[in-house]
Amino acid sequence: MYSFICRYWRSIIAFSFVFSGVFNLLLVRPAQAEDSAVSEAQAVPVPATSVDIAKRIDPTDFKNRFDLRSEYVEYSNATMQTIVPRVEYAMSKSLGFRVELPLLRYDPASSSDSTGIGNLLTRVAWRAMRTEAYAVVVGSDLSFDTATSPTLGSGKHVLAPFAFAAIDLPQAKSVFFPYIQYGKAVGGDAARDDVRLSNVRASILTRWPAKTYSFIEYSYWIDHQHANRASSQIKAELGQFILPKTGFYVRPGTGLTGTDGPLGMQWSLEFGMRHFF
Repeated sequence: MYSFICRYWRSIIAFSFVFSGVFNLLLVRPAQAEDSAVSEAQAVPVPATSVDIAKRIDPTDFKNRFDLRSEYVEYSNATMQTIVPRVEYAMSKSLGFRVELPLLRYDPASSSDSTGIGNLLTRVAWRAMRTEAYAVVVGSDLSFDTATSPTLGSGKHVLAPFAFAAIDLPQAKSVFFPYIQYGKAVGGDAARDDVRLSNVRASILTRWPAKTYSFIEYSYWIDHQHANRASSQIKAELGQFILPKTGFYVRPGTGLTGTDGPLGMQWSLEFGMRHFF
């Protein structure tokens, strides 16, 4: 199965372009009774007027969930193709766990490509506060050096605590997300460069008719280990819930500044699905 996935990397990426075109056609369907919204890793407060589907996918009200995404990223001197399965498990409505293990293909311009497993990522998140107007979530990521090739991972175990809020904007049918995270290596290969980075994000999600949503995210990265080099990027997601608990999306992105830095990119294209159960 793994060899099959690796063999058809390029076909999967090409399919994403076709998927995005078909996906846009879905937007012309008549509006249905339910609105929905989802955010890749952020919280969505649910106003009292929201319909059932919005309550089901509210990430501040933790639920069991499975995601599968495929992403193509072009850097200044390399490309990366990724397939990432993710599982989230809810211990309660206010406490959730996440685990994901990416399959990667990294193709540098100066040498041969590498294909294999990347770093295992785990997350614990706790909803510290929630009202009808806003929610606050705190937690931490912990990634492990499980990459099968040095080019597919940092060679370090990285602890990255985070905090974010979700502020409801009911008149605009939107939610605003401020997010901050700091990552630091806590072990791993001593011969590899240390990892110290910060990430600040500002995002807005808008609910549309026909169970459709849009999500715009601006990210600013600082690589403290390499002279505080900074980079920024913006991504725009368009998604729709085809079934009450299953949605699909397409997410193009582009680098804005520091595109030649270690955390920068030229452009990206991601598509995937989310299923809640």
